[in-house]
Amino acid sequence: MPEPDFSFLTPQFFSKASIYPGSLGAFRYRFQQTGKPGDGSLQAWVYENTSFELAQDVETETFPWTEEGIAALRDWLTQKYDQRGGAPYRIPYPPAAEK
Repeated sequence: MPEPDFSFLTPQFFSKASIYPGSLGAFRYRFQQTGKPGDGSLQAWVYENTSFELAQDVETETFPWTEEGIAALRDWLTQKYDQRGGAPYRIPYPPAAEK
């Protein structure tokens, strides 16, 4: 499995909006910033291949909104990607029987 490239995550990236969802195949992540660059924080979540609102297996970590904090966030995401895997996204077929 190739290493993910989170180099696009920079202090400037996080100044465009307050919430950022994303995915690499079935690996889902979400960010939320609070405060301002240099004086705020970035919370990151990783979760399974579902919507954030329905996710059961969620891990979260908070990082300072600084160059060093964002480097730590990129490292944390890479570690979580390695642990959880990045299988290509697919919808199971046939669908599971309804309960």
